[in-house]
Amino acid sequence: METRTLRYFQAVAEFGSYSRAAEFLRISQPAISRQVRRLEAELGSALFARHGHGVSLTDAGRVLLQRSQVFLRQLEQVAAEIRGGNAGPSGMITFAVPPAAGHFLIPALTARFAAAYPNVYLKVIGGFSGYIHEWLMRGQVDLACLHDPMPQRGFAITPLVKEPVYLVGKPGSFPFARDPLGTADLARVPLILPSRPNASRRLLDSWIAARGIALNVIMEVDDPGLIRALLRDGLGFSLLTQGGFVSEVRLGVLEARPFRPAAAWRLALVTPTGVARPDIIAPFADMVRATARALTRSGAWPGQCLVGR
Repeated sequence: METRTLRYFQAVAEFGSYSRAAEFLRISQPAISRQVRRLEAELGSALFARHGHGVSLTDAGRVLLQRSQVFLRQLEQVAAEIRGGNAGPSGMITFAVPPAAGHFLIPALTARFAAAYPNVYLKVIGGFSGYIHEWLMRGQVDLACLHDPMPQRGFAITPLVKEPVYLVGKPGSFPFARDPLGTADLARVPLILPSRPNASRRLLDSWIAARGIALNVIMEVDDPGLIRALLRDGLGFSLLTQGGFVSEVRLGVLEARPFRPAAAWRLALVTPTGVARPDIIAPFADMVRATARALTRSGAWPGQCLVGR
């Protein structure tokens, strides 16, 4: 089983199409098809099921995708460490973070880390907390930031910041003039929210359930960029932290209203424990905590600092 073949397989799985994978990899479609057929023959099982719009993974394909992602990432880490030689710490770190939190955290964090560890390759992945949790469980990322993570054996949780939440929509579209809003006002607007596996939706559900409020959820969208696009067109409202809308508010294409009593989501750093990890992971985790503390205490990242000294 060659690493090149696994990369071809992953590309087809990611794009759901042999032709799009071939275009991305800049090789011919027959070449990818031959490699995948060879892999299927070696494993004795079909990896893809064809349909009218491309291909989808079989059960065997899903298992191989999960395992091969971890293997290839570890291989990349080894290569990065060898290339680094003796010029200080080296290797590769894969870090996942919700995009809104990453808006404040990632620029300062990457600048600090690059200055301290120039030979370490940092890969940052953005996504909703529900997806990030899956990546952590599968070993696809080394550590991550999550909103309100549940305690789980094998993972250490460090609170970072308590971020205020706002109701966000197109300017002039709010059906009430007062500011701040009350929790009951949520029942009066059409909401566009992430689906329930995501932590922000789980937090919202628990928040409004305690107050006996029924929400008018008109759409579930699991992509923060698409949610903001829908809000800009005036198609509904959503609940976001400041990193998720600050740029659009400055441009005047979105408006944000606070709540009273204030609503907030807790962001934490989650790191796996009890498994072998590159030595550079611990210093990186320390830098995440230090950066979050500095940003929140300076006011550059709006919210309450939850990181101790």
